Amino acid sequence: MSSPPENSFEKNMERLQEIVSVLESVDLSLEKGMELYREGVRCSRLCREQLEKARHEIAVLQDGELQNFME
Repeated sequence: MSSPPENSFEKNMERLQEIVSVLESVDLSLEKGMELYREGVRCSRLCREQLEKARHEIAVLQDGELQNFME
């Protein structure tokens, strides 16, 4: 399967949830399971990158002060 396009965070999370659901509930061949696992890793990486980008943007927008927005 080809790598997923760089969709929105929500689309990547939705696809990742679909992959997890299939991996947990369906008896798959090793090859198909590995293919889905690799796609899941790519989706997870894209989500993580998108979250990091958003965190950085929030930090920049806070009047130039780096504050932990989770507090």
